[in-house]
Amino acid sequence: MTGVLFFFVGVLTLAGIYAIFAQVLNLEAGWAGMWDLGLVGLVAVGGYTYIILTQTQNDEVVFAPGLPMWVGIIGAAAAGGLVAFVIGVPSLRVRGEFFLITTLAFAEVIHQLTINLNSVTRGTVGFNQIARPFESFVQGRGYRVLLLVLVWVIAGLVYLVMRRLANAPYGRLLRGFRDNDPVALSLGKHTNRHRIFTFVFAGVVYGGTAPLYVWFLRTATPSVFSAEVTFVAWTALVIGGIASKSGPVIGAGILLLITETVSLAQGSGDLAVVLSSARFIVLGLVLILVMRYRPEGLISEQRSLGRASQRMAKTTT
Repeated sequence: MTGVLFFFVGVLTLAGIYAIFAQVLNLEAGWAGMWDLGLVGLVAVGGYTYIILTQTQNDEVVFAPGLPMWVGIIGAAAAGGLVAFVIGVPSLRVRGEFFLITTLAFAEVIHQLTINLNSVTRGTVGFNQIARPFESFVQGRGYRVLLLVLVWVIAGLVYLVMRRLANAPYGRLLRGFRDNDPVALSLGKHTNRHRIFTFVFAGVVYGGTAPLYVWFLRTATPSVFSAEVTFVAWTALVIGGIASKSGPVIGAGILLLITETVSLAQGSGDLAVVLSSARFIVLGLVLILVMRYRPEGLISEQRSLGRASQRMAKTTT
């Protein structure tokens, strides 16, 4: 029973991490209309930056300064924002599917760099010794509970920031760019400038929260930063509702609980292989069902904005 309980602690922790990623993706795709398929590249940049900055006495890498963890987190956020700026300047000159393909290509470039820069990332071997906060005070299963609380506190903070942005004039401006770019341009709005700022902001959040992902996995190799991360975040967003406020959080929770619970079943080695593959089948089936019967997601944008307008009306009366 205890093992099952801590299994779900791990599932909820992972769901919280994907809730963060899906919320930031919602800012990009749901409100600004930037369909980003390269978010895992920015997460990888943040994760590796944090690990490299906090590494100590590692003869296999050329740079291991052993800096404090808070410096590593700030460095991860800064690296994510910088790489997002480098990607965003050329990518945001195109629209629609061209932007989508460009971000996917940049993510693959980053993935190949993590494999081939052996003196920096240790290639396919990666890192297994990762500095985690409060580990000297809480260890074992107690640390897993602590990490669960930490992840969801940060997910809650991200939710509050995104909610504030959605209700602010800036959020309405982004939705205006998404719905009718020519009208926004005719009103003198610098669409590219705002889109680049939004993309860089998303990169900062991806990079700054990437340490949560490596703290949970306790490892960092190119394989853990695969396209699956992007696909799961997108699926969570679609299930919850694109452009809604709470949809990404709800979608991530439901999706991870469904897909990860499949692996809980016990059996033979052959069954374990089948169940590991069935996880992706279940993920695809959930996505198909939602797109068939609830294409706007569990919480639609109109429903989310309707609640916000009702609250604003109450405060003004």
